[in-house]
Amino acid sequence: MKDNTQASSEPSWLDPRNGRKTPFTDAELDVLTDDFIARMADTQAWQDLVAEVGEQQAREVAKQRLAAQDANSLINWQPAGSLH
Repeated sequence: MKDNTQASSEPSWLDPRNGRKTPFTDAELDVLTDDFIARMADTQAWQDLVAEVGEQQAREVAKQRLAAQDANSLINWQPAGSLH
C-alpha cells in the first residue's frame, strides 16, 4: 500500500484539513477582541467609533465583526432549501 503522506515545507496550520470545525467561543472572541483593540487603539477609525458610540458599544461592534469573519459562526449560517 502506498503511503500518501508527504513531507511539506508548509506549517500544518496552513493545511485546510487541519482547520477549525467549530465556531469561536465567547471567551475566544473576547481574547480576539482585546487583541484587536490593543492593535487598533491608536487609529483614527477606532477613536472615531469610540467617540460616536462609546467604548463598550465599540467593543461589541468589534466583537460582532470578528464573529462574522468566522466561517463556522452561526451568524454565517444559511438554511438549505425551504424553511417551511
